[in-house]
Amino acid sequence: MKKLTTESCFHLHKILDSVMKYLFYPIAILLLILTCSEFFPIFMYACKHIAVYQWVLYGMATYFIIRRFSFFSRNEQWLQTTSHEATHAIVGMMFFHKIHSLQANEDHGVVFHSGKKVGDIFISLAPYCLPILTYAFLLLRIMGANKMLYVFDLFIGFTLAFHLVCFCSQTRLYQPDIQTHGYIKSFLFLFVAWFFNATIILLSIRKGIVGAITYIFPKYWNDIIGWWNFIF
Repeated sequence: MKKLTTESCFHLHKILDSVMKYLFYPIAILLLILTCSEFFPIFMYACKHIAVYQWVLYGMATYFIIRRFSFFSRNEQWLQTTSHEATHAIVGMMFFHKIHSLQANEDHGVVFHSGKKVGDIFISLAPYCLPILTYAFLLLRIMGANKMLYVFDLFIGFTLAFHLVCFCSQTRLYQPDIQTHGYIKSFLFLFVAWFFNATIILLSIRKGIVGAITYIFPKYWNDIIGWWNFIF
């Protein structure tokens, strides 16, 4: 019975892998259209109401100023590598992988983990699109008093600028994480994630992260229903 169960699970995983192999591209393209359609109006609102985001911008400016000083710049590469590998590990744990070790040097890092293949693309590509420190401060912001929100916004801007520098310096075609999944698949995934995360961050400054999530997902669903009714 145990052997039968193991074989059944194996075949089920093969079926799921095959389904995802063929459904990934249509789903990803749909998500890209969805995320783009909602991102640009929210971005335009942010441009017209820049005062709402002023402390986030101050935080970003602070990071770009501080990174010019040697005490920070000589450690920036190590911080980027550590953040990169930590993101692999955290997202790996979110998909119930066992983390065996994490190593981070100035110019190289690696995370050893084991688990099911489900979520592999999320684990591999998360460091190139997930500003994990920014999300940490967005969550902490929930507990802040209204008169202290600007402090959280400063750190949100600071960490966001850090992640933007990481993304720009690390997102390269030679990266094994990107090569593993193929260039087209990887960058399609990354574009969806970039637009989605940018939307959530912009909304979170206005509505809080809970409000942003409860706002955007019904919007996505309504868009899908609207497109369906228009086509059919």
